[in-house]
Amino acid sequence: MSANATTPDVIQLCNLCSKPIATESAYKRHVAYCRRTRSRPRKRPRSCRECHSAKAKCSFEPECSRCKSKGLHCVYEKLTTALVTQNNGQNGCIASPTGNLGFLMEVPYSPLEHLSEMPNFGSSTILDLPASSPRSVVALRADPVAQQSAKFILESFRGLPLTMISRETFAWFTHGFWFQPEPPQNIVRCSKVANLYADRKSLAPDSFWSIINQENRQLLRDLPNCSARELVSGMQTQIVYMIMFALDDLSADKIPEITLQMLMTFELYAKKAYEIDSNVWFPIDSLDDPHLTWEDWVAAEVQRRCTITWFLLSRVIDLKFGVMCSSIRNCRRLQLPCPGSLWNARTRDEWEAARKIHCRDQLKLIRNFGDLIEARSCLPNSDYGQELNRWHANCDKLGLLLTLATTMV
Repeated sequence: MSANATTPDVIQLCNLCSKPIATESAYKRHVAYCRRTRSRPRKRPRSCRECHSAKAKCSFEPECSRCKSKGLHCVYEKLTTALVTQNNGQNGCIASPTGNLGFLMEVPYSPLEHLSEMPNFGSSTILDLPASSPRSVVALRADPVAQQSAKFILESFRGLPLTMISRETFAWFTHGFWFQPEPPQNIVRCSKVANLYADRKSLAPDSFWSIINQENRQLLRDLPNCSARELVSGMQTQIVYMIMFALDDLSADKIPEITLQMLMTFELYAKKAYEIDSNVWFPIDSLDDPHLTWEDWVAAEVQRRCTITWFLLSRVIDLKFGVMCSSIRNCRRLQLPCPGSLWNARTRDEWEAARKIHCRDQLKLIRNFGDLIEARSCLPNSDYGQELNRWHANCDKLGLLLTLATTMV
């Protein structure tokens, strides 16, 4: 899922703040800076409302010099009372009307400092994509069909963060893991953040994105020692946060900072995934294997659906914000998601029954995204056309969105 970007050095994490650094020289500078500033207050003063709106320098006085000279009403915004600071021995933990959120850490939002240490991160100019990769942002923006497809996909994502509130309604790429007491911990945390997302109007303007910022930092801290399955659950969580961001109406000055931060987190997870297993994004469907267990199949199907959802999201982000997201090196190798009857099975017996039907009627010609692209260009009465009809008859919402994405490659 990582882009074919030229990486000058191995990305390292600061052992003091867990910030990812792209080059050795920048890492040394950052560590030196981190050590010097450890004892300094982390919270930066916020400009008054007028200076913040005008993006002007504020003197931070009770009535700042700019407002005084212009005769403006100088007001400093404060956190809403909907957030209650917990002083129970954990610095900066918060609680919310939606429940206990002590797992969240610092409240102040602080975008990644020193973005110059990762020059042009997220820029399409640093990507060297093979011919089999998706079209560039420029090509997509010149195609009205691709633009309409992206808008429709984004609209289809609109309710997805809310599906994460309850295990009963998890999204099309997040399984309920019904064979174990609860889902993976990353997904449990994401569910709590989804509750906040649903109630974010009661929060201070920046506090919700402060929480997302801290969740990203936690994902980075977990990354070096996580297992393969923890890696995939972390990436699913990051997808949900990216969708929240793409749907939210953020001011233009915040978009580059949050985009870079989220893309960097996902980029590092993708890099780790390739280190563990280069085929992690393309696990082959082996439902006809008599030794396959429900648990192992769920793990593989989650990987497939996670990859497809990121591919769809990357196309939307490319068009909406003009930054080339890291994408699948060869999107045509993407394995198609299973029928909804298999994915939605709540018991082993249900899954086994759906598995028998799938193995009896499985598609022969359409097995990956490249096959789906080819089938859509064939006549309806051809072999590919007939199999495409069977595909549409059994696929769920993710499959339909992937069909729509064939117009964007």
